[in-house]
Amino acid sequence: MTMAKPIEQHTPTANFLPHILVRHRHLQTVLLTLHRPGQTNLRRVQQEMILETAQGVRLQGFFSPQPDQTKGIVLLLHGWLGCAESNYNTLLGEDLYRRGYAVFRVNYRDHGDTHQLNPGFFRGDLLDELFDAAQQVARLAAPRPLHIIGVSLGGSFALRLAWRHAQTPIPTLGQTIAINPAINPRLATLALDRNPLYLHYFRSKWRASLKKKQALFPDRYDFAPELAAKSCMAMTETLMPRYSPHPDAQSYFNSYQVTPAMLAGLTSPVTILTAADDPIVPVADFHALAGISPYLTLDIQPYGGHVGFIDLFPFRTWITEYAARVLGG
Repeated sequence: MTMAKPIEQHTPTANFLPHILVRHRHLQTVLLTLHRPGQTNLRRVQQEMILETAQGVRLQGFFSPQPDQTKGIVLLLHGWLGCAESNYNTLLGEDLYRRGYAVFRVNYRDHGDTHQLNPGFFRGDLLDELFDAAQQVARLAAPRPLHIIGVSLGGSFALRLAWRHAQTPIPTLGQTIAINPAINPRLATLALDRNPLYLHYFRSKWRASLKKKQALFPDRYDFAPELAAKSCMAMTETLMPRYSPHPDAQSYFNSYQVTPAMLAGLTSPVTILTAADDPIVPVADFHALAGISPYLTLDIQPYGGHVGFIDLFPFRTWITEYAARVLGG
């Protein structure tokens, strides 16, 4: 395999210092979910697409093309139990579309209104199908670059796609940006379980997703034990040995953890943006990544919460400015 030439990395930006009224980490985490982008140019031009992968998996996506594709295309990857229409996805997508990028927002299995597309349920280790989808998205703009931006679990997927690219290249891959990536899913699950607000939010959404899947495939699934479990960790511990190749939750988490060894072998530019005050993804997870690869920029901001980075007076979403800066405007 031909190694990519070193690409000049951007330098980390000045610290994000939000107004004191919105500086608290939990407020940062919640604020972006409350913002409603409304109708956008991104949505006005979007084309729904179903990507069928080599494994026979069907993934729904929304492609917003540009009349002039000179800047290439950005693949946006949402977080766990989010979707292509999540606020951070549409805010990032709208800003990048306005700057001249084509945008593709994909739904993972069982995210958005897609439970009926595949009999198998979603797992965080299903990288093959997303890598296949990324290759298809890249061809929509080739020979212009494909850039990948993911948040939370989507950030984990983005990092693993860059890792996979080092083994099986996507010829047009440009920048990869991972925002608050859940690189250690076990610790992230424990963290959200410890906070009653986050536990209620994620457990409720996951239970609703499992109920919908079971209703569509009643001969295949009986999620009664999972639905009765009182935490996301307990749900995972029950679900994996019953309906996955993993014997337990730890084996499952290990299968999609992002390790320093994986990122040490990068061959394309990758930026990780996270916050020291993230209440879901522990900042200690990232310390081992510092300096491990010339292709990796690690930017740990003091504030921002989990996929927040919101400021006031005026209201602004700093991650849109940040992503544009990394991609070159």
